Amino acid sequence: MAKTQIPENFDRITPIAVDPMPSLWNAASWILCGVILILWGLRLWGYGTLAPMVTIPSTVLIAWGLGLLVWHGGRQTSSRKAQWVFGLTLVLTLIALGIWSYTQVLTIPAYGTDEMAFDQYAAQLWVHGIDPYGRSLAAAFARYQVSPNGYTWTLTGAPVTLLSYPALSFEIYVPFLLMGWSAQLAVWMNIVFWAAGLVLLALGVPRSVRPLVIVLASLSVYISYAVGGVTDALFVPFLVLAARAWDQYPLRRGWAAFWSPFWFGLAMGIKQTPWVLLPFLLLGIGLEGMRTSGRWRDGLSPAIRYALITGGVFILPNIPFILKNPVSWIHGILAPLMSSTVPAGQGLITLSLFLHIGGGSLLAYTVLSLVILFGLLVLYVLTYPRMKAWTFLLPSVVLFFATRSFGSYLVMLVPSTLMALLTTNPSTAKPLTHRTRWAVMGIGGAMVAGLTAALGIPSPMDMQLVGVHTTGQLATVDQVEVAVHNATNRPLRPYFTADISGTLTAFWQRLEGPQILRPHQSAVYTLAAPNFYAQPPLTGGFQMVGFTARTKTVSHTRAYVPTTWHIALVPDAINHLIPYGHTVTITAQILNRLDQPVSAAGIPIYLGQIVYAQRGLEYGQALIDAGYPGETPMTALTNAQGQAVFTIRDVHPESNPIYFEANLVNNQDYYPYGYSQILPVRFGH
Repeated sequence: MAKTQIPENFDRITPIAVDPMPSLWNAASWILCGVILILWGLRLWGYGTLAPMVTIPSTVLIAWGLGLLVWHGGRQTSSRKAQWVFGLTLVLTLIALGIWSYTQVLTIPAYGTDEMAFDQYAAQLWVHGIDPYGRSLAAAFARYQVSPNGYTWTLTGAPVTLLSYPALSFEIYVPFLLMGWSAQLAVWMNIVFWAAGLVLLALGVPRSVRPLVIVLASLSVYISYAVGGVTDALFVPFLVLAARAWDQYPLRRGWAAFWSPFWFGLAMGIKQTPWVLLPFLLLGIGLEGMRTSGRWRDGLSPAIRYALITGGVFILPNIPFILKNPVSWIHGILAPLMSSTVPAGQGLITLSLFLHIGGGSLLAYTVLSLVILFGLLVLYVLTYPRMKAWTFLLPSVVLFFATRSFGSYLVMLVPSTLMALLTTNPSTAKPLTHRTRWAVMGIGGAMVAGLTAALGIPSPMDMQLVGVHTTGQLATVDQVEVAVHNATNRPLRPYFTADISGTLTAFWQRLEGPQILRPHQSAVYTLAAPNFYAQPPLTGGFQMVGFTARTKTVSHTRAYVPTTWHIALVPDAINHLIPYGHTVTITAQILNRLDQPVSAAGIPIYLGQIVYAQRGLEYGQALIDAGYPGETPMTALTNAQGQAVFTIRDVHPESNPIYFEANLVNNQDYYPYGYSQILPVRFGH
């Protein structure tokens, strides 16, 4: 076969940016962009009291967004006017992102995740010449005010305190720390790198798609991850650069051959998510090389070259730590893959965490994700180039089936996928052969079998919440009683925690109950919340979760919602002074979850009074119904409409208003719940 001729100036060749969108779709993209600018303005407007100057950019953003809705991009997307409009829109978006992030830092300066705190603390240690690998980083929790609900827990209830990422994840902070910048550095690094990814993506895709890049990068999920502590934003710009025209790599020569693998190596040095992408990318490069010349050697050579350059770039920042302590370094970078951490996330594992489907083997989920990985790799080769456009997104499919499948794993590869989709050469897929179809069916069968095993092995413990103790007016649960039955033929050592809206708290303390549950044994465990962050609110609902570390399983109770009814006081506000001795009538109405009146007679409602004085709490001296001055709470039974009526008056001089609040009491566990709004009443002359 004749050898393919490569033009001498190939290094300067860029993908032909074919406009994939007709003018009507282009106008629609500009309209979406205008809506996004308006939403940015509305976001900033909400912080006008905290920082009054934000009302200026808020007004500008809303006005500019309205202008885009009117202009809608015109018909000539390549015109100089359109490019100027896009450039200014991009700058305004970046300004909005910066100002909004500043308001978030002012509102909640604490770091939201342990990964962000560990990275910055590791950088601080490295600046002082201390190797962070193999060293406890627990001091970072207090230093950066990380809530215990932001920790990563093992199956035995111990927090992960070791660095679990490659060296570039923290080395990237070092220059800024040396310049003296440390306050919320990790947050701002996330924001800057996300903004850089936005700019690079906008410059790399065809012009007609650029407004949609602004829409994508402004979605709440991305900016919330950046500010909230998800460090995936750090590798986004590197992956975006690596994804541009990746399919042309087999034809690259000279310095151009270093472009994509160099940036990909940096992305791998930030976090482990790009590691899953590497085998797909190498296979794609190899298959592209084979398609060019028809010889397997022309595909193998560029794939090996890509792997060597990527590996070298990845290893380079890690060399000091490999030389210092290779065992600690290897243990650290492999910790997310090897450690027994609790299952969590929004992927398939959700079915076991919430719906009692599976849970009897977390190892089955790991095996399933490996089966999915190898199955997709084989399908990728057998059907290439059918899956070529989604090369950079396939790792998200694999991670969807893992035991830890967070939303960031599922969406942070979208920018690089978009770059790859719009800059690679389209390929026409050939019909599958009969043999390939049988192979695809076999791989699909293996995936289904793995899925059946993961979801078909039942939880080893039957758990039922049988008792609840609350903090009263604080409206949280601080202690529970859980009946547990070991449904297996092996002894189990359970560890318990609470799941509050998908967040696993610090593991609860075992006050009563056996440490080891014998086969088919039943026992009642009394568990206490270890801190305030672990106490579920009465209004939100929660479930108790039980883990076993040796057998790697998860079990849980059904969702428990202590509060189904609540109280509304009528009137909901008294905006005038009540003279001493005059009577105020308050009606307490029982409402359901949808704030609809509940017609239930004979239900006791308790009305209490207190004075929130500047120096602390004081007892109110009002008379509720026929009680004596200051008596609280007073009880009244509801009528057929679910209403209880209270009369209130005050005959003692008060310098502060008296605050009234009503509640219900559970008939079985006798905890108060369903608190009404607080009604302040000021008595005077």
